[in-house]
Amino acid sequence: MSEHPRTHSDLIKAKIGSSIQRIWKERLKLKRSKEKFFSSWADSVAEAAKTGWSDQRELDWDSYDKIKHEINLQHLHQLAEKERAKNMAKMRRAHKAAEAKAEKIARFAQKRKEREEKAKERGKMKRVLRTKTKKKKKDDLAVARGMKLKKRLLKINRNRSLKVVQVTGQGDAVLAHIPAWEKLDLEHIKREKAQRKLSLADQIQAAKNQSKVHSLEAFHMPSSVHSSSEK
Repeated sequence: MSEHPRTHSDLIKAKIGSSIQRIWKERLKLKRSKEKFFSSWADSVAEAAKTGWSDQRELDWDSYDKIKHEINLQHLHQLAEKERAKNMAKMRRAHKAAEAKAEKIARFAQKRKEREEKAKERGKMKRVLRTKTKKKKKDDLAVARGMKLKKRLLKINRNRSLKVVQVTGQGDAVLAHIPAWEKLDLEHIKREKAQRKLSLADQIQAAKNQSKVHSLEAFHMPSSVHSSSEK
């Protein structure tokens, strides 16, 4: 069996309406009292903020804007300081990187200079060594030539001595078979030998003459002494 909704009478409706109206009035009254309290509280806070404590200055009506502006300025100043510090750090890093790069280039240039100096010194030493080697070779060649020439001269002198002996033993018959330039050398040698012999003979004769003079002096010396004693 289905139930149908009951219809309220006008009296009940009037009671319900009045109850709802009373509730809304109370709520509105409470809301207004809250707003009034909040307004008075805000005014007291504003007054206290304006007046401040005994060691604080009194604020003006535009103090909030001024404080806000100061805060914004401080914030901007802080941002500027951060940006400046960031730029300074970037500049320091760039400066350090430039210094490191310059030092690297300087080290590279110094090493290259040292390598060039060493290469130059090695080249100089090689040139000196080559010069010494050439000089030694030249000296050795000169010594070898000198020794060869000395051997040839000794051989020529030996041959000349042999030919001189043959000339002294055989006479002019041997000279006929000797070349003209060797004949001249042999004649020169013969003249030198003759001069040496002559000078030796002269020396012997002079020594004999000197001894004779000493003998005569010694012979006459006693007679002169004897005559002086007789006087």
